[in-house]
Amino acid sequence: MKAVFVDFEMNPIGRHQKEARRICKGEIIEIGAVKLNEDGEEISSYKEYVLPEYMTEMNATCQELTGITMEMLAKSSHFGQAFHHFLAWCNEAADNDYEMYAWSENDWRQLTCEMRLKKLDMHDEKIRWMLDHWQNFQQIYCNLLGLDKVISLDKAVSTLGETFDGQMHDALWDARNTSKLYFLSKKREEFHSIMQPIIDATKPAEPLTFSLADAFRAAHKNG
Repeated sequence: MKAVFVDFEMNPIGRHQKEARRICKGEIIEIGAVKLNEDGEEISSYKEYVLPEYMTEMNATCQELTGITMEMLAKSSHFGQAFHHFLAWCNEAADNDYEMYAWSENDWRQLTCEMRLKKLDMHDEKIRWMLDHWQNFQQIYCNLLGLDKVISLDKAVSTLGETFDGQMHDALWDARNTSKLYFLSKKREEFHSIMQPIIDATKPAEPLTFSLADAFRAAHKNG
């Protein structure tokens, strides 16, 4: 079964939109995703901007983090159409043949709240499959490390002894970096042998600073 890794970037709905904010605090403005085959190889990628319906201005913090401007979104589809584009991409070649992963539960919460706000049919077969096969990979990864608290995506990538590929808060690059962590974790014996020094050196109340590169150097020295 294929694995899809998705990330959303969001723009807050203004506080004056009280009725909308009771249902959903923001709107998706970018969808990014990668698809891996059964061997963990990236076989396809997806990126689409989404035009918000409740806001005509970009939140300053959101714009600074993502680099996305309202001008960049001007000719994009609204959420309903963009999300169905994404569903079609997820189901390319074979319907309902993938597991969905995102870093943290925020993306799942955003998606379900926005679907309610914009009245998408959550009983649609393809939508139901996606939601029923959605997994929080942040929690999975932290559980594998034996951490009591979750860590950020960039901190998790730093355990590989590498820099974050691409730009943080770019939906496609966030999804791609999550998929890299997934690929390592699927090699369970290798994962645990490499990560054990990191796990041993990390206390739950302290930040994760020992990297995979350190583990490799230690193993080489001891060998």
